[in-house]
Order: sequence, then structure tokens, then C-alpha cells
Amino acid sequence: MPYGIVLFLIWLVLLLRFPRVMLPVSGVLAAVGLLLGAVMGVLQWQQSQRIEQLSVNLQYQPADCPFGKPLAAVVHNHGEQTARNITWQLWAYQQGYNSNLLDVGSSGQRFTLPGELAAGAQTRACYSIPRLRSGYQEAELLYRADTLRADFLR
Repeated sequence: MPYGIVLFLIWLVLLLRFPRVMLPVSGVLAAVGLLLGAVMGVLQWQQSQRIEQLSVNLQYQPADCPFGKPLAAVVHNHGEQTARNITWQLWAYQQGYNSNLLDVGSSGQRFTLPGELAAGAQTRACYSIPRLRSGYQEAELLYRADTLRADFLR
């Protein structure tokens, strides 16, 4: 049985058996829980605001990149903090459509930008493109970064 259910049942029995003691304790625990939830919500909101300040522009450019890595990624940090461990999932799609054309086995692959990206700076890196579904060519597709994640330095 999961621990949460066991704790809830113990709390319920104690509340029924000792209501005069457990009601104030339950109120304090509920207040602390709400406070922690609010703090975590604010921290999550701040993180999402920082991530929105990052832009990743992906283009198929085999002439400008080394052989075997035709996908050029330009990452720009518009924010005020240095970003590191920038990762994203690649989406390949046709103009006007919204379905990922990467092969099912490689669609969960994450791409990582090495090093740190200072505030206001941009960098460029080249990556290899995972296998596409059959019938599609790399040059005729558009690419975007999805599920962008990063750590920020203070």
C-alpha cells in the first residue's frame, strides 16, 4: 500500500480519536503545505519566464555545418542570467502540419548545447538529424525545438 494512503488513514484515525489536539495540528500542517505549494508555484513560474527568454532557431544548412551534422542551431539568450545545460527535443515537420516526422525510436532524443550561454549572448552549433519516417527528406522539412529546459546561474 502506498505511504500516502497509510499516512492519510493514520491521520484520519487520530483526527476522529483526538479531535481537540488534531484539528489545530491539521490546520498548521495545511497552512505549511499551502505555503510550500505557493513558494514552489512562484519558483516554477520564474523558471518558465527565464526559459521563455531563450530562443532556438533550427535550420537545415548542410553547406555551413560539418559533414554528417547538417542541422544548424542558433541559441540566443535574451534574458538577464547565464544559462547552462540547455536541452531540447527536436521536432521535424512539414509546412502547415503539426506532426513530428522523426522516427518513433528517435523522437525522445534530447539535444544539448555544450557550455554556458551568457546573458544577451548567442551561439551556434551543428547537430546530426535523427532518422526520419520513411518518405521524407531532411531538406524539405522544418525543424523546431520542443520542451526546452535550462539551468540558470545567479
